[in-house]
This record gives sequence, structure tokens and C-alpha cells, in this order.
Amino acid sequence: MSFIPRIYLAPQEFKTLEANKFFAISVSTAHYLGTVLRLKASEQVVFFNERDGEWECQIHHITKNKGTIEPIKQLRLPIPSFGPTLVFAPLKRDATDLAIRMATELGVQTIQPVKTLRTNITKIKEDRWHSITIEAAEQSNRLTIPEIKPILSLFDFCSTWSKDRTLWIAVERCAEYQIMPKNTEKCRGNDGILIGPEGGFDPNEIKNLLLYDFVQPLSLGNLILKAETAIVAGLSLFAQHVHA
Repeated sequence: MSFIPRIYLAPQEFKTLEANKFFAISVSTAHYLGTVLRLKASEQVVFFNERDGEWECQIHHITKNKGTIEPIKQLRLPIPSFGPTLVFAPLKRDATDLAIRMATELGVQTIQPVKTLRTNITKIKEDRWHSITIEAAEQSNRLTIPEIKPILSLFDFCSTWSKDRTLWIAVERCAEYQIMPKNTEKCRGNDGILIGPEGGFDPNEIKNLLLYDFVQPLSLGNLILKAETAIVAGLSLFAQHVHA
């Protein structure tokens, strides 16, 4: 092959990787390497995860449902998972898929779905979201994947939020609500950003959200953005001012 595949390997599949030792891989990983990618023994693959970092490995043995790998050298050390929390109301399937992918590429640590008064989607497919985060991490050269939390009602979530972390809420038409957006230069790396559903938050939700000391409003401009666009715009704005 003209390129070396980069694949997330869940830490629970094996003990800590070490150079020049053989490790058995799972049935699903063996199937992906041998059947989907059509890799053969002696070919190279890069595996990564949050515990082991990133390793260049050689396939020692591979069939349709089992295989072994030999780690050759560690390319990157593991790093602590660190980044903002994305809090958002689930959207239609394609829009949500895009939001999850972009959030992963933009470095979020946690993805927290919430139900608002105008949320149309109240059930999530965590396995699908997890698969999307893995694909995005593989593509974006990221070592970790975001944690996906179970869906909560908006204000149940607020009751669990740490009071020493700011939750930035994207508010459309701030002037109509007589809200002065705050300067996002004060963002910290583990803050959160809250994006509402299609159609925006209910006015009473905004009023009640701003009663929390840890909530700060921010503006994404004068244009009305689709929710998935707002997620990308908000995280991009957030990333410019994060101080780790």
C-alpha cells in the first residue's frame, strides 16, 4: 500500500503496548485490516489511543477473524484528554453526524446532548456517534476521542455542571433580548459551549439560563445560522481564545 493506515484501537482490547511483543487483536479489528483494507502479514499500520499514545506496528498474522500485531516503535506519547465540552440539542441525522465529526476535529473532550423545549430528537444512537468520533480522530491525527454523555434535559444538565467552569451560550439576536455578549478571550480550555436546537432556544430558557452564575452569553454574529453551522462557528471562535 502507498500509505500506512491510522486506526484507533480501544484500550480494553489489550494490555499496554510494548515494543517487540506480539498482541492479539479483536475479531472486528482483524476483519477491518484483513478484509476491508486487505492488509497482509509484514505490512505496517499505526494504532493509537488515549492510554498508549501512537505506535507504528507490523502485522504478524492476519485472517478474516483473527490476527496479531507487533509494535515496532512509539511515535507519540499519550497525552491527557483536555478540551471544551460541547452541549447541544440533537438534530436530524445528517446534521448531527456532521456536528459530531466537526466537534471531534475541533478538539472537544466531551459531547453532551440535551433536550430543550424545541428539541425534536430526544433519543440518540451512542454507538453511531462513537463510531463517528473514531473516524474523525483517525482522520484528524487526534490521539483521544470525545466522551459521549447520555442525553439529559437542559436544566437537569445545568444542575450537574461544575460552578467553576464557564458555560458559554450562543444567543441569536442578543440585542432583542437586551443581552450584551461577553468577551470570549476569557475562555478556558475546559469550559463548555451550549448551542440550541433548530429554531433557537425558547425565550424563557434563555432567561432562566442566564440566572446561573456560570453561564455567559456569546454572539456568533448578526446572521441566523443553522444549528450545525453554529456548532462549528462557536467551537472555532472558542478555540481561538482557549488558554490551556
